[in-house]
Amino acid sequence: MDPLKIIIFIAAFGALLLIGRILSASSEVHAADAPRRLPEPASGVSPIPQGDLDERGPTVIGSEIEFPIKVPPVEERPDGSYNRPNILNYYFAKTDLLHGPADSDGLFDILFVQAQDPATRYRLEYRYTVATPTGLRRLLEQEKLASLYLDSAPVIIVQRWDLALILRTVMDEIMKSYSGEGSDPNEQEVRNRLAEE
Repeated sequence: MDPLKIIIFIAAFGALLLIGRILSASSEVHAADAPRRLPEPASGVSPIPQGDLDERGPTVIGSEIEFPIKVPPVEERPDGSYNRPNILNYYFAKTDLLHGPADSDGLFDILFVQAQDPATRYRLEYRYTVATPTGLRRLLEQEKLASLYLDSAPVIIVQRWDLALILRTVMDEIMKSYSGEGSDPNEQEVRNRLAEE
């Protein structure tokens, strides 16, 4: 084989390799440059379609902002039980925590509260349907429903968007379930079983 052809072949191969590296380097994404990943909604809830996100950008989740209400610290009682779980995160399926819904009277969404039981370190997820009377009416009109049956989660009805009021209601219910009063017997049974393990 002719040495000139070998040199041309090696030069062409080197040039292609160099061009490939330059092109691939421009499309690399490093961890610091990657877009922030939002939490996956729990099963049974569809992710927000891209068309529903407005110009405000991705929604804020609870772990990114200060908790808007004062709650008592997690305390162990003499019997070894706790007054409340550790709250890890909270977010709505569609509503931004900072801006709320476009119409403060037109809320209908699912609130997820992620927590951890202090005794067992077991992770819990609470779900609440949160709505305003106007939001319920709009849902009935949009879906052309004569009635609405909600069995997926406890329902919280508020007059208008008020994150502090919504979270106060949620925390009151969670703390009630930890005190044993008005708690769901299934939830208390699971908590007792986890404590025994």
